[in-house]
Amino acid sequence: MSGELETIRRITAWHVGSALPRGEVINVHVADNDEILILSFVRMGGESLPWGVALGLMGEEAELFSVADPRNRDLVATSLVEVAKRVLSHFGHPDFTENTDETAMMYRHRQIWVPGRSHLDLLHTIAFAYARTNWDRPEIEVLRAFGQLCNCLFVESQRPGQQTVIVASDALKIAHIFPGSSARQGHLGYLLGWLGRQRTRQTRLAAAHAAEKLSVAAMLDPELERSQLGPLVEKWNEPAWDERVSKGKKTAVAISQVLQTELERRHQLVESTIEILRQDARAYNSGLTDLVRIGTDKFSKLWFDNALRESSGNIDERPFWPGLWGDVNAREASFAYHQRVAADRERVHFLVHGDRELQNEELMKGHGLRGEVKAVSGNGSTWTFIYDYPELPSLKIGGTLSIAGIPKCSLTIVSIDPETREVILIPRWKSRKTGVGPAAEAPSDRSWLRQTLILLEDFPANLVTKLSYKVAKQSETDFDILDYFSFEADDVPVAGGDDE
Repeated sequence: MSGELETIRRITAWHVGSALPRGEVINVHVADNDEILILSFVRMGGESLPWGVALGLMGEEAELFSVADPRNRDLVATSLVEVAKRVLSHFGHPDFTENTDETAMMYRHRQIWVPGRSHLDLLHTIAFAYARTNWDRPEIEVLRAFGQLCNCLFVESQRPGQQTVIVASDALKIAHIFPGSSARQGHLGYLLGWLGRQRTRQTRLAAAHAAEKLSVAAMLDPELERSQLGPLVEKWNEPAWDERVSKGKKTAVAISQVLQTELERRHQLVESTIEILRQDARAYNSGLTDLVRIGTDKFSKLWFDNALRESSGNIDERPFWPGLWGDVNAREASFAYHQRVAADRERVHFLVHGDRELQNEELMKGHGLRGEVKAVSGNGSTWTFIYDYPELPSLKIGGTLSIAGIPKCSLTIVSIDPETREVILIPRWKSRKTGVGPAAEAPSDRSWLRQTLILLEDFPANLVTKLSYKVAKQSETDFDILDYFSFEADDVPVAGGDDE
């Protein structure tokens, strides 16, 4: 049903001829300028590490870092050392911050914005390259710390409701409805084209099509790489290996200038996204405050606390960094699944009470009721509620519902009659409550009679979180279905390459 609703929304946007606001509020947190670091990458086709990096605080000029040839790992590492110091400082790593007082021992919320999801992949590949490296080179500790941070940022980006790692294209899709396919909506320039100052559908469509011809991904446009950068890289590689840096300075500058144009465009697109969200007349969802608070605590435990342990050098308090390979067995996969289910329901819980559009989506899924209070009996101990939507709610006796806009006012379901659409409810609050909407009187107050209310399923996210830990501890063995498959040493393929 949610897919059908999204299709209807896109058709409506196409009929109107412009992007439409999604809901009455904005459901993505935009921090202050000094809390937002914009990070953009470009990479060579076939290579995993960055060719160039642009980073800078919102509202400030971006710093650009690039190398002549990203296949030279020494050059890439030297360039990324400077990038690492700035990113680590932004997130308050104790070894890269000027603060030495007690405030340096507490993590403060920070955001990192990237143009698209392909840039998240670069965070992951940087983590693979440096988080566990034993490379003997200057400032390898900086790269190792950067790799750990990149891995934690990548892990955090997968958690529903997080407000630390923001993909600019996703932020726009959360705030607006665009008349385009899902694949096209992954292109940040395409989305911004629909939000431009053009006045007609045709001119907006033309602007969006023109913008999507320019690459915003971490991968460069293949034609640009072949025609402009390819000859320059070949020229830089003509001298002997140990003479390329000294003899190829002019060529390196020419390569840097081409990459600079690409990096600056990506950086500016993210800045434009943030400005559009800030200039929106809609308010921010009040539930974002709770999501930021939860996210700050989660990322502090995931990364900052481990960084403090590693920085202290105390062998009795070693850091426990998340793995690079994700879920390596069934137990870990089950744990991660339940954690994300709980996080998603927690996200919905905090946002749905401040957004009518999200409330409608929950009703369409059967996760709530819309109707009228017909009777208040027993001095407010029992309510009779007649619902008119949805036709078949997916609710159960004993479950709880909360009044939309006032999550503190919850009710227990005693009985549901699908034929008469009568629901008997027991209010769980005793006195007057305040919330997102108007104040809620005590359940015995006669003003509740004949009120039309939206009741939303009060999903117990904390119980799912507890279940995830129970599942992780329940197994007495490290059973994995892959154990049923045995491989002989000679049967295991060996990857080719320079490391053989």
